[in-house]
Formats: sequence, C-alpha cells, structure tokens
Amino acid sequence: MVHAVRKPFRGRLRTPLLALLGVVLAALAGFAAWRAELDAGAAALRAQADTRLHNYAGALSAEIGRYGYLPSLIALDGRLRRLLEQPRDAAAVRAANAYLQRANRAAGSSVAYLMDAHGLTLASSNWDTPISFVGANFAFRPYFREALRGQPGRFYGIGTISRDSGLYFSQPLRDGARVIGVVVAKIDLDRVAVPWQGWRDPVLVTDRNGVVLLSSVPAWRFELLAPLPEKVRQHLAQTQQYTVAGPLRPIGLLPAGSAAGAPLWRLAHPASGSSGPLPRHAFMANSLAVPALGWRLLSLSDMRPVREAARRSALAGFAIAGLLESLALVLVLRRRAQAERAAGREALERAYGELEQRVDARTSALTQANAALQREVDERERAEAALRQTMDELAQAAKMAALGQMAAGVAHELNQPLAALHTLSDNAVVLLDKQRLPEVRGNLDAISGLVRRMARITGDLKSFARKAPAAWQPCWVSKALDGALSLLQRRFAHEGIELQRHIPVDEPRVMCDELRLQQVLLNLLVNAADAMQGVERRRIDVSLDVDATPGFVRLRVADSGEGITPAARERLFEPFFTTKAQGTGLGLGLSIAQRILREVGASIDAQPAPGGGTEFVLRLRLADHGVDEHE
Repeated sequence: MVHAVRKPFRGRLRTPLLALLGVVLAALAGFAAWRAELDAGAAALRAQADTRLHNYAGALSAEIGRYGYLPSLIALDGRLRRLLEQPRDAAAVRAANAYLQRANRAAGSSVAYLMDAHGLTLASSNWDTPISFVGANFAFRPYFREALRGQPGRFYGIGTISRDSGLYFSQPLRDGARVIGVVVAKIDLDRVAVPWQGWRDPVLVTDRNGVVLLSSVPAWRFELLAPLPEKVRQHLAQTQQYTVAGPLRPIGLLPAGSAAGAPLWRLAHPASGSSGPLPRHAFMANSLAVPALGWRLLSLSDMRPVREAARRSALAGFAIAGLLESLALVLVLRRRAQAERAAGREALERAYGELEQRVDARTSALTQANAALQREVDERERAEAALRQTMDELAQAAKMAALGQMAAGVAHELNQPLAALHTLSDNAVVLLDKQRLPEVRGNLDAISGLVRRMARITGDLKSFARKAPAAWQPCWVSKALDGALSLLQRRFAHEGIELQRHIPVDEPRVMCDELRLQQVLLNLLVNAADAMQGVERRRIDVSLDVDATPGFVRLRVADSGEGITPAARERLFEPFFTTKAQGTGLGLGLSIAQRILREVGASIDAQPAPGGGTEFVLRLRLADHGVDEHE
C-alpha cells in the first residue's frame, strides 16, 4: 500500500520539474540563437558598409584626380606670365580674365584665378560677377603658401568671398627657380555626394581634424565628430578655413558599445537624413581613410534590422525548444492516460453494448435520410465547384485583357533600356581598349542596373499574368499597389494622370493574396483612369487608414472624374454591368474584385468622392489582429 501511494506522488512532482527544466532550456536556446544571429547580422552589415565606402572612396578619388592637373595646364598659357610681368597693363588683364573664364567653363570647375607672389589676385574667371576675386588677397590660405614654396597645394575650405565650400588646387608659376605667381582652381565636391542618395544610412566625409566636410545629413555639415583642442581651433581661425560656417559644434554622437569589431554610436539630438528622420537607437560606425587628402569616410549603419532579426531568431529558438519540451510532457502524460483508459475501458464496453442496441433501432431510418441528404450535398458541391471555376476563368480573362492593353507601353519601356545597353556595351569596348578601367566599371554597373530594370518590368508582367491558386497570407498593400502601378505607369504618364498615395510609414499588414489584391487595385485604377477621360484635372488618391471596426483598415481609391449616378452605383458590382461605351469593357472587373475580397472576409463599396468623382472603399482585415490565415 505504501508503494502504491508514493508512486503517483512522484509522478505529480516530476511533471512540474520537467516543465521548469524545459523553460530553462528554451530560454538558453533562444539566447544562443539571438547571439549567433546578432553576430552574423553585424558582420554582414559591416561588410556591406565597407563595400559602399570603398565605392564612394573610388568616386571621390576619381573626381580629385580629374581636376588635380587643371592648374598645371592653365599655367602653361603665356597670357598669365605676361600679366605677372605687366600687372598694370589693362590689355593683359582683359586677356588673362577671358582665358581663365574659358578654361574654367571647359573644365567644369567652380572658379580659376591667378595670384602674384604676394597673394594678390590679378585675374579670375569670375571677374565680371558680383563676387569677383580680382583685387582680393589670399596670402593667408595654406594652398598659396604651399605653392609659394614651389609645391602643388591642396586645401578644402569655405570661400571668404563666394561663401561656397570647395577643394582648392594650386600650382606655382616660376621664372627659373623663382616663384612669380600662383594659379588656383576650385572645384565643388557636392557632386560626388550623388552615390549616397539611395543610401538609407548617414554618410560623412571628415578632414583630419574631425570636421564634417560632406554629409547626407545636411545639418551635420561643418560640425565636429568630437570637440577640438584650442590649438587646432586657433589654426583654423588663422586660415579662415571654416570661419564663414560659424562656430564648429559637435554633432552629438554618444558611444553605445561595439559589434563585429566596429564601434556603435547613438544620436544625442534628432536629425534628418536623405530618407527622413534618423532613429535615436544605435548605429554601427564604419570608416575608411582617403590618404590623398588626409580625409576619412564614415558610414553610420542602422543596427535596428540586425537586432530585429536577432529577436526573431531568439523567439524561433525558444519556440523550437519549447515544442520539444511539450512533446516530452505529452509522452509522460500519455503513459499516465493509458493506465487510466485501461481501467475505464471495461465500463465503456458495457455501456457501448447497451448503446449499440439503441443505435441499431434508429440506424435504418437515419441511413435513408442520410443518403438523401448526401445526394443533395454532392449536387451543391458540384454546382459550387463549377461556379468557382467559371469565376476564376473570368478573372484570368480580365487580367489578360488588361495585359493586352498595356503591351505597347511595356514594349516602349523595354526599348529604351535595350538602346542604352547597346550604347553602353559599345562604349565599354572602346574604353577597355584604352585601359580606362574605372569608366569601364561604371558602364558595367549601368548595364547591370538596366538589366535589373528590364527583369523587374517582365517579372511584374509574369507575376500578374500567372494563373495560380489563392495564397491567403499577410501582405503589404503598398507592395500590391507598386505592382499594379508598374503596369499602368506608361498610361498614367501619357494621359497626364497624377497619383497621390497616402500610406503611413508604419503600414500594417493585411490578410489577402498579394497577386489577387494587385488585380483588385489594377481594376480600380483602370476604372478611375477611364472615368477621367473627359476631365481636365486628372488625379487619383490612394489612402490607407484604420477602420472604426477593430481589426480592419480602410483602403480608399478616389478619382476626380464626373462621378456616377445613384442608380448605376446600386448595380456596380453586378456581373456584366458597365457604364463604359459598348466594346470597351466586360463589366466583370468590380464583380471579380468583390468576390476576391469576400473570400478573405473583406468588402468593397462605392460612394461619391469628397471633391467630386467616385471613391471606392475597401475594408481589409488586419493580419496581425488574431486572424486565422486558413479560416
């Protein structure tokens, strides 16, 4: 008896201990997955940032190399030497000014000018502008002092007269061993910032003192990465390198640890980059030196995607470990339940014998009723299957009709990149023969971009035309809208249709099939474009906001057409009903759209638009609001 009592007690005690051990193991597995994903993501982020920095460093070096020779070439002209010999000769001044103006325009530099051995500007390419350098003395500039010592000079700063920043190149002009003048060319490096316009992360170029010269965040320009020593500030004041920009203040980057061997920083103050406001969380700082100028490139890569991926991996590891523990508990409980079932099986068999006798008495009548019901169910299932097949074929026919209307536009979209590919490939062969490898690489990069563009155009058509079963799953409205717009871009541009989209940055996901939602939006956009044929102002507004009913959002598509009558609005969603001219529409688009949305628990309705025209309102179910994807 004692043994029989203790055995169940040990079984009851063992179950909570196993559950507690499973929770601990699941937590450890989640932490290990988080750590591994964080390290791998940080390493990949650093490698990507390093590649981008090397590409931009190459562009910066190439730009500097293009103009480094310019002062030497300008100094070869005899008109400059003649002016230095006769600085008060008006004809010599006019000739030198005209020559510098032509040379500056041909080279594409900002300004070119000639100074005597005392730093006084005798001639300048901007002699006829309000900010003429003629008569100004720049002897305090380092590039002049370097050239006066007989060495070519380079200097980046803000012009004391033009107020524009730029890179100065200087070249001494000699009479034997004596320097009698200095030729200077200034270029604007802002054009080199073009490669980072598509980057989401901030990019900076700093000098050896940590002053930001170029940046994708405009507010950071001519600010500091860290406070400067007083001696350095006094030197900058003497050279007037950044005096016009005002006092140099630190940006406000605070240390936030490290990842993949790179430091992490976070912003102490709000700032806005090329793609909008910058987050206040951690950035990975990757840097690359530009030895030619003593500058340094710095990229601040957003760590948020890496940390989000690490959190997802942690959850996955925790879930898998928890599942294994649950299976172990199920096995334990199953053995215990088998013993209990064996004890109750006898009583169940006795009751089953009595129940079987009663069931036999009613089976005959139920069998006949069930056979009749089954025949009716089979007939209805066949009818529903035929109806679904017909509607699917009609939907595919509507899609193919839309593709036929857009074929000319797609052909035009492909002809342009094909012509560009032909030109770029021919140029690449010529440049390769001349060993101009950087320009060859630029042509190849452009060819790669054109190929991706053509693949995107044909991919959108292939995805839209594919006849595939519905896959109800979470999707983005903006992605489906982009797919529909890619097929209508040519028509909208040709007909002068303006499309305004108002979709929040933190757009929620909806429960739908992306291709079918794209078909719905395409039908609505085509109908809106058709409705504005006779209207002078053609505009389509697409907006997404939260619905009053919890778990739903509203997607609105409004046009500026003449609108439709209340009687026609009552019949809009009937099959084969259309307000278009005969032969221009099947009247199936809105009916098919309504059926697609109903299959996933959504709805569509039409109403007059606030500014005239018609507005279609789609109520879509939120994917992250406890919705079953298979219901």
